[in-house]
Amino acid sequence: MTLRLDEPELRDACLDLARVVLAAGQPQVSNDILETLADRFYREVVDFAPGIARAGRDPNLLTRAVYYLIDAHALPLMGTDMEWFRQTLVCLVELAVPGIALSDKGGAFLRDVQLGVEQSLGDLEG
Repeated sequence: MTLRLDEPELRDACLDLARVVLAAGQPQVSNDILETLADRFYREVVDFAPGIARAGRDPNLLTRAVYYLIDAHALPLMGTDMEWFRQTLVCLVELAVPGIALSDKGGAFLRDVQLGVEQSLGDLEG
């Protein structure tokens, strides 16, 4: 397992995310706007890498999380708003690399997540 972040790959993922959220605004988004937003996404994400590595996990899960966001949560017209991204990323990282103890009631939701993940993985394989 690698504990080193592939920064160019993460940058590419952030650029892909920026393309999606800016897609519906104009037929052609300027490269400056696209690259600026991608850099903002990258700076938000990369801050998580050291903590993930300290937990003994592959920090490249961050790149996979960005691609998951592209598939499941990023919508055209989200534009340059970063709050949705911050909040969603925090949630995804906590699910992938738990850092807090949960109550029985809060932890029960993880069973729902587990079922959803199994369904999604089954869809990928099927």
